[in-house]
Amino acid sequence: MRRTVTAVLSAALLAGGLAVTVAPAAQAGVIICKPAELRQQAAQLDRQAEELKRLGQRTAAAEAHQKADALRRKAQACEDADNNAS
Repeated sequence: MRRTVTAVLSAALLAGGLAVTVAPAAQAGVIICKPAELRQQAAQLDRQAEELKRLGQRTAAAEAHQKADALRRKAQACEDADNNAS
C-alpha cells in the first residue's frame, strides 16, 4: 500500500511539473478567437434555455442564459482585442 501511494504521488508531481513547464510555452502561442462561432453557440444556448423554460425547468434555463451571456461577453472581448491590436 505504501508503494502504491508513493508511486501515485510521484506520478502526480511529475505530471504537475510537466504541466508547469509546458504552460508558459503554450501561452506564448497565438490565441485564435472566433467571435462568430461564440455568438452561434450563445444563440444555441438561448434556444435551449427557452425550451427548458417552456418545460418548467427555470433554474436550468437561467444557467443556460448565463452561459450564453458569458459567451457573448467573450466574443465582444475578442473583437475589442482585435480592434485594439490593429
